Amino acid sequence: MLADNNTPFAALGFEQWHPDGRTMAAVVARARMTLQQDGSVYFAPTQDIVLADAFAGDPHRSSMVATGDLVPFRGAADVTVRGSFHASEPAKTLRAGLRVGDHSHVLTATGPRLWHHDKRWRLSAPEPVTEVPICYTRTAGGRVIGHPDGDVDPRNPIGTGVIAPAFTTKSTTVPAPQIMADGATVPDDPAEVPEPAGFGAISPWWQARACHAGTYDAEWQRTTHPRLPKDFDYRFYQAAHPRLIMPGYLYPGMPVQTFGLWPGGGTVDFVLPDLVPVARFGFTDGREVAVRLHMDGLHLDLTGPLPAYDLTWRAWMETCPSLYRIDLDLMRWYDAAPLRLPVACVDGLTEAAA
Repeated sequence: MLADNNTPFAALGFEQWHPDGRTMAAVVARARMTLQQDGSVYFAPTQDIVLADAFAGDPHRSSMVATGDLVPFRGAADVTVRGSFHASEPAKTLRAGLRVGDHSHVLTATGPRLWHHDKRWRLSAPEPVTEVPICYTRTAGGRVIGHPDGDVDPRNPIGTGVIAPAFTTKSTTVPAPQIMADGATVPDDPAEVPEPAGFGAISPWWQARACHAGTYDAEWQRTTHPRLPKDFDYRFYQAAHPRLIMPGYLYPGMPVQTFGLWPGGGTVDFVLPDLVPVARFGFTDGREVAVRLHMDGLHLDLTGPLPAYDLTWRAWMETCPSLYRIDLDLMRWYDAAPLRLPVACVDGLTEAAA
C-alpha cells in the first residue's frame, strides 16, 4: 500500500477495520534520532518500524520497552521514557522529571526498602543509591502475596507486591515500592496500595488500557467478529502512563526538558525537529488527497552512551476500491502549516486547526 517513502524515516501502510465497519487505510512513520554531546541531532544509522510490542522479558512479568506501530489512530500523543533515576552521589531519595511543551511529570524514587511484620507491618528505611531503573516492577501493584488464585493489582500486575491481611503471612518480607508520584509517601497500612507511578509504556491488558478495549461477548461474537466491537475506544492504543498522555499532539519546535534521568543527575534538553510527513493517497481515477500526519509519540531512550528518542507520526483515511497507493513525503513545518492540509480524527479526515 505504501508505494514510495520519500523520507529518511521508516514507514508502513496497512489496513484495519474501523469499529463502525469502514476499512481504514493507515500510514505510520517512525524516526530514531540521537543527541550528540555538542547538542547536535542526527538520524540513527538504522530506522525501523516496530511491528509488535516488545518487552524486557516475560510480558506478564516485565515492562514493555517498545510499543508496536500497527495502530491506525491515536487521539493524543504518548510520551514514554526508558532509563533510570540518577544522582551525583548516594541518596535515600531521588527526583526526576520531564517537561514536553507545557506538560510536565515528576516522580520520586528511593533505594530498596522492605515491609516486615513486627506486631504490625513496618517499613524499613531506604538504602542510599545513585541509580534506580525506571521499571514498573519497582512501583506499586503486583501480585497479591499469598493469594491462592494468584490475583494481581489490575493497574500494574508486575509491581512490588500487594500485602493482604487475609493471605499474606506475617513471616513474609515484601519489597516496598521504590517509585512514586512526586510528594507521595507509602501509606502506613501496606494494604492501601497507591497509584502505580512510572515513565514507561503500559501493557494492553493493564486496567488503564483494557477498560477501553470494548465488549467481547456472545453478541459481538455473533454479529461483529472479527472486527472490533462497536464500543471500542481508541484510547486503548494510548500506551503511555496516563499522566504522560499529552492533552493533544506534539508539534515541531516543542521544547523537551528532563532532569535526574541522565548519569550523574544531569539534564537532557532538546527541541522537537521541524519535520512534517505528508501522505498522498492516490486513486485510479486521478484523485489525490494529501494528509498531514499527526506527531503522536515521543519515546526517550536514555539507556545508551548517548541520548536517543523515537518520534512517531500517523494518519488514516477511509479506503475504497480505487485507492491504489500511498506516497510519503516530508515538509518543513513553516511550509506545511499554511497549507492547512487535512488531518485524521477518530471519524476520518478533518480540517487542520489553525
